[in-house]
Amino acid sequence: MSMKKAIKFTLLLSIAICIQLFFIAPIAKAEQKTYTDNEVNISKRDLIILLEKLSGNLGSDIADIGNYANADEEYIKRSVEKLKGLNIIDEHVSFANLYESPKKEEVYYLLAKYIGIEAAEGKTAFIDDEKLQSWSRGYIKELENLGVIEGKDKSFEPGKVLNRGELRDVIKELFLTVINTSQNFKADENNKSKAFIVVNTNDAVIENIKIQTPILINQKSSNGRLRIINSDISKIYIAAGSQNFEVQLSNSKLQSAKSLGKNISYTNLGPDGKVGPLPNPEEYKPDGRKPVKRIIKGSRSNGSSDSYFGGNNQKENKAQSDKETEEKVIPQDKDTAKPEEKKGTGNIAENKKTQSEVLPKVNEGTPNEGKKNSATENLSEDFIVLNEHLYADKTLKYKAVNGVTLEDKALIGLKLSGENNGVKLNVKWEGESLNQVKNAQKGEYRLAVSSLEDLVINDKNYGKVKFIVKIIIE
Repeated sequence: MSMKKAIKFTLLLSIAICIQLFFIAPIAKAEQKTYTDNEVNISKRDLIILLEKLSGNLGSDIADIGNYANADEEYIKRSVEKLKGLNIIDEHVSFANLYESPKKEEVYYLLAKYIGIEAAEGKTAFIDDEKLQSWSRGYIKELENLGVIEGKDKSFEPGKVLNRGELRDVIKELFLTVINTSQNFKADENNKSKAFIVVNTNDAVIENIKIQTPILINQKSSNGRLRIINSDISKIYIAAGSQNFEVQLSNSKLQSAKSLGKNISYTNLGPDGKVGPLPNPEEYKPDGRKPVKRIIKGSRSNGSSDSYFGGNNQKENKAQSDKETEEKVIPQDKDTAKPEEKKGTGNIAENKKTQSEVLPKVNEGTPNEGKKNSATENLSEDFIVLNEHLYADKTLKYKAVNGVTLEDKALIGLKLSGENNGVKLNVKWEGESLNQVKNAQKGEYRLAVSSLEDLVINDKNYGKVKFIVKIIIE
């Protein structure tokens, strides 16, 4: 063989090998990894690492539960404190012992709160629904409503301790994919999963979602755009701290959105290549809910730079409506349409109050009825204390059976929009009804709240503020 032919043959062989590797590599990447720790019971440390990975803060595979990606004990403890500050971790699931094994019910509850879904009313379809705690049932029910989990003819086994193999099954059930880098995600034609797509990048493309699927957009997606092509999306959840972000649809459907982000826009890319604005999907609800039209004034946002976790227990950024709010509800049919119910504190499944309920007179039915409270007279009503669900809510609601704790620090926001800076300020509570509230006596009350530090929102300094807060104890 001549030198010329040998060089030509070598070159062709190299090209052939490269082409073969090009086609083989994606297949190898798609192969299911085999784990040897499936029988190991999970710990609460494992859950914290999972949430970090879901947020894009640790680079390894979310299914690789035993791989902590060099996260040490201090990292995990700091993560727990941040999650507590965001009320993703609350009094229902203790993380005092990180080596303790969580129950299955606690795992689903924590992941649901991370995503930011709302607790739904009613029982689940699981055979053993009565074994669920009242604080978890509503969240598990909403996962059912979204089609992410299926409870019919199945047992939930809330008290079961999961091993790592079973947690991997939960991850597969709840999350279709996590997008951490700028890339296209194209669903398989045979995909039947309605699990969440998690986005942690500011330049991603999602294609070919043929069945209604929810999306969680985390803070790492800020200052960018998500393109959704040929897809049917049930709901988009945008985490607090996300900002300057565009959701662009192309031949796609989006039923609704729930955002705690700031400066979020929704656009449509038409077949002619032109981009135009879409109606704000935060103003309407998915099919199957009571049809209502919401007219909302102001922006509903929370731009806390610390809120880098998924849902951050994110709630819809709308002021709860009563006689004094700026949100109007207009029926779309002959019947009176009621807004979607929101949850207060305490036992979520038992809280039957809705946004549109008009508050009774202050202290109605209590010994102090009719008394004027000098500590709460002539005070501002321009501010609100945001409760643990981050509602732009002028009323704090408690369950008497759970007791009432008035915190020394509070997140203060603007009444009209709910905007805040994400930082809790030292506060002082005052009022003639203070002891009754602290003793969790049922009734409706008004207390004065004074900030002991300057309140700064969107670079505007309001100084030390003093305002009225309404409290309902049921």
